[in-house]
Amino acid sequence: MGMSNTVTDVHKYDSAEVLNRELLKQYRQLKVGLLDRLIAAYLDEAPVYFAKIRDAVESENFDDIVWGSHSLKSCSGNLGAVRLSHVCQLMENAARAKDRDEIVSLFGKLGPESFEAEEALKGERLTLQQGN
Repeated sequence: MGMSNTVTDVHKYDSAEVLNRELLKQYRQLKVGLLDRLIAAYLDEAPVYFAKIRDAVESENFDDIVWGSHSLKSCSGNLGAVRLSHVCQLMENAARAKDRDEIVSLFGKLGPESFEAEEALKGERLTLQQGN
């Protein structure tokens, strides 16, 4: 896994929307209140996973980086946070390969992507609560 491939992979998603709006629309149509509950759960869980990843990166605990990245990837992907989910997948791969430099590089991308996803989901939740 070379750095240039990962940088290219990350940049493929730079122009993508923070959230997959079509997926969110499907959740809204499934059941009243479902999307609001999913977003609320995400906003509770995602910071815990991010903190776990941060602590694991600092201590170079590759197993915890894999676990945290996989968990954040899954819950982010389920809510359509495609860019964040993709960075998490790359982070998980780097941790499995024990590639310290790659992990540090990707972690620098993970923070901003996590923030953007959370802010976008907060905005989506506010829109839902306002009945729009």
